[in-house]
Amino acid sequence: MMNIDQVLRNELTPQQYNAAVDTAREVLCLACAGSGKSRTLAYRIARLLAEGEPPEGIVAFTFTEKASESIKRRVSQALTTAGLDATVMGAMYIGTIHSYCQHILGDIDAKYRQYDVLDDNRLKLYLISRYYQLGLQGFRPRAQNNSYFDTIKQASEAWKTTNDELLDFNAVAAEDQDVGDLLIRIRSGLREDQYIDFSLMIRDVVDSIRANVPGLENGIGNLRHIMVDEYQDVNPCQEELVRLLHQRSQTLFVVGDDDQSIYAWRGADVSNILGFQGRYRNSTVHTLSQNFRSTAPIVQASDSFAAVLLGPSRIAKNPAASTNLIPQDLRVLWFPDRSTEAGWVAARIRDLLGTAYNDNGNIRGLTPADFAVLMRSTRQAEQDGVPRHTAFTTALENLRIPFSLEAGGGPFDRPQTAVLRSTFELLRNVPLDRNAVQQHFNNEVILAYPDADFTALARVLTDWSRRIHRPQGSSRIRLRPQQLVYDLLEAFNIAQTNFGDDIMRDIGLFSRMIMDVETVYMSVDSRQRFSEVLNFLQNAAETGYDVSTDDVLQRPDAVTVSTVHKMKGLEFPCVFIVDVEAHRFPKRRSSYSGWLPPGVMTSAINRGAYQSTPDEEIRLFYTAATRAERYLHVSGAENLPQARRPARRSPYALQLATHPAVVQNAGGLPPGIVQATPRRRVEDADYPTSFTEIKYYLQCPRGYQLRQRYGLNPVIPEMFGYGQTVHTSIQKLHELYPNTPPSQDQVEQVVFDTFHLKHVPQSGDPVNRPGAYENSRNRAVEIAEDYVASFGADFERERQVEAVFEIPTSNCVISGSIDLLLHEDEHGEILHAEIIDFKTMEGGEAPAENDDLDWTELALQVQLYARAADQVMGQNTRTGSVHLLKDNQRIEVPITQEAVNAALSNIEWAVTGILGSDFPMRPHPEKCGKCDFKAICQATPQNFSVQTTVPPELHLPGRREMARAFSLYRGT
Repeated sequence: MMNIDQVLRNELTPQQYNAAVDTAREVLCLACAGSGKSRTLAYRIARLLAEGEPPEGIVAFTFTEKASESIKRRVSQALTTAGLDATVMGAMYIGTIHSYCQHILGDIDAKYRQYDVLDDNRLKLYLISRYYQLGLQGFRPRAQNNSYFDTIKQASEAWKTTNDELLDFNAVAAEDQDVGDLLIRIRSGLREDQYIDFSLMIRDVVDSIRANVPGLENGIGNLRHIMVDEYQDVNPCQEELVRLLHQRSQTLFVVGDDDQSIYAWRGADVSNILGFQGRYRNSTVHTLSQNFRSTAPIVQASDSFAAVLLGPSRIAKNPAASTNLIPQDLRVLWFPDRSTEAGWVAARIRDLLGTAYNDNGNIRGLTPADFAVLMRSTRQAEQDGVPRHTAFTTALENLRIPFSLEAGGGPFDRPQTAVLRSTFELLRNVPLDRNAVQQHFNNEVILAYPDADFTALARVLTDWSRRIHRPQGSSRIRLRPQQLVYDLLEAFNIAQTNFGDDIMRDIGLFSRMIMDVETVYMSVDSRQRFSEVLNFLQNAAETGYDVSTDDVLQRPDAVTVSTVHKMKGLEFPCVFIVDVEAHRFPKRRSSYSGWLPPGVMTSAINRGAYQSTPDEEIRLFYTAATRAERYLHVSGAENLPQARRPARRSPYALQLATHPAVVQNAGGLPPGIVQATPRRRVEDADYPTSFTEIKYYLQCPRGYQLRQRYGLNPVIPEMFGYGQTVHTSIQKLHELYPNTPPSQDQVEQVVFDTFHLKHVPQSGDPVNRPGAYENSRNRAVEIAEDYVASFGADFERERQVEAVFEIPTSNCVISGSIDLLLHEDEHGEILHAEIIDFKTMEGGEAPAENDDLDWTELALQVQLYARAADQVMGQNTRTGSVHLLKDNQRIEVPITQEAVNAALSNIEWAVTGILGSDFPMRPHPEKCGKCDFKAICQATPQNFSVQTTVPPELHLPGRREMARAFSLYRGT
């Protein structure tokens, strides 16, 4: 078996090796595009682990979750090659900065674990849902054209910028009292409602470290090594977090490329990487200059472009192509008009489809997913009012080439989602006329959903109209818009239509938007609140909703049409940068136009943040060009749709064209083109990454496909969040009483302080007229009291933690978390660990035989952590149990080596099926009756097409049973 140094020398270039083994306290790794920075980072982590560094002391920050999964796989492969157990990865942190901060906050205070996270879409929805409570109506005069939705957007941006820049709320109020008070109201509202957005979670951790709050060490622990990927894109708050953490760590390793710093418009500060050596005088610097992605002409031309236009504002890296494979093409073209440009792009894609491509020694034919059409802006309108992407997407449609509008596309561009929205809109007013419904059905529904049933649709609309438009004075009932989605899809008979993946993903996006609404609104329980949902779908969702599904779903086998920003970190065999004209790419310079007063924004504005600057535009074009592996085409058009004057050529295109290899005529294909069988490249998004994904596949692969590949969401249940808040209350008890069991009064107080349900209103008279909220809270108190009374020993020299596991398998790393009870001696040293998975469930008289409990899932999770616990904690797990909190039963799960091996084999089997896109329906009445997607699934028995074996039986309490894809399957 090779030692780790041999592994590194075999797997890395000399430049990468030197960076990976550097032991200096601060290291700056400058990584050109395509130079293997993620590989270098991963092998540096593997080297630290192999040399005996404790895994819990390693933290590696990545820009996206997708990047973290890629690095985890590389670390796993390196450790395995060196003969080390890769499950130690579960004790370290590899992931985004905001996820790390969410973890830290949960360790500081268990309450944070029940906070819902707001992404940009949900943050806007939060502001919409609290519009009047926050006093946003008073800010409309500040908005563009007095717009309601621009008010929401500007408030959202002001909030995020205040946190990202670490601005003092009082300093903002001193210059603009109204804006300062608004920000304080938003902060107070989020805390009261138990929501947190990405900007606040990072700021909260920075503030906690500065204040050295109690419990901080629980989260940060014995930090020794920090690594930061994409360092050029960190903002001031993130940089302050890195600085504070490094005060506790031995080393800081940052990797990035100042030439690819393209997020200044949202606060990124390129001076962090440019000034690194000035801040850390004894730091060492490594440059990864070997480009493994692109051809020599692309590497040379793009680097020369950046060197000429950025000059001394950049760090020279002198990249060189590792190989210079053919066929290749580098063209800069100027067309007479937009339609000619778009037609050429579509025709060139058609001509290159199915041509041979050497993919790291693997010869395959190109497929649509190998092509990207990149633009500075996709949705901005031409003079004729049509979005800029339209000419190109129409040209692709005309040649029947599938495409995916990854960014800038409206969520209602496809008829299927547009019809869902317009059918929702029918329910705004009463009475609902049958003739109007018939006309809607004939003109819209049947065209988008050819198997739709008018009678079923009329029945759904009648039922929902009654629910929404209840007479004044009637008791309110909670409306579940997600249920309306499934009722409509069932009436549209979607199960029979057999739509392709692209349409199903769009329907999944609509489901995701409705899930966002239901997550943020306490309750949609009136005509007025339903109208607010409709207003959101008509306005904010159309113009202000991020429809990108990266990091969530597998990209379809389709041409990517996107903005450059959305494609950061990706690469394609063939790239077209289109709509490249003067004042478009680069766009005109713009200044900061937000609500925050100039005095507090001076520093940010002076460094070029939150605005468009020449340097930012140059870096954006460089980033676009370096997405290309073999074929790069840059094009623009002289006569744009209904433009008043001809466009001029972009200085960027003219500069790139100075390279001698650039072809400036549109005729002919590059030499060396031959045909090959088309075969798609396996991408990072194809790999399953979580235990949750795996468990869904083992239940029913079709259900996995609907949920994970298409993004469909379940209907939110009545008491959504109840299990989480009970679980959090148990964790809070362990946090506050680590050595002795709490008293009954203490239990009650902790549960009262912790208990929170976002979607169940509290009673106006909780003492005399307790409602569902109060009754649920009282039941939670009983559950916690019963637990402490029966299992008080859990609090004696024992510590309960929520532990993470990472299980390497089949080129994937499967992540999950579980509760762990650590038994300690009088000195706090861990004696052994006990896995206890707390579930807010009821077992009944014979819980191990209770069919309502999916023991194949419950046991599998316990057994996976038993696999990881020895490596992660350095201790053997003596027992593994599931604790059913509702009736206070603790059921032991087998964790013998045979049981653990069977669990791992099931994981391996599921991964094989997922990577092979093998998603048969595996119906059974018991399983299908509880399925979230029963209304849209045919439930037709199907065999596996890729899988040739079956997984072994799982070891359950008192018996063995196959995964439910087999044990609960009724075939033909």
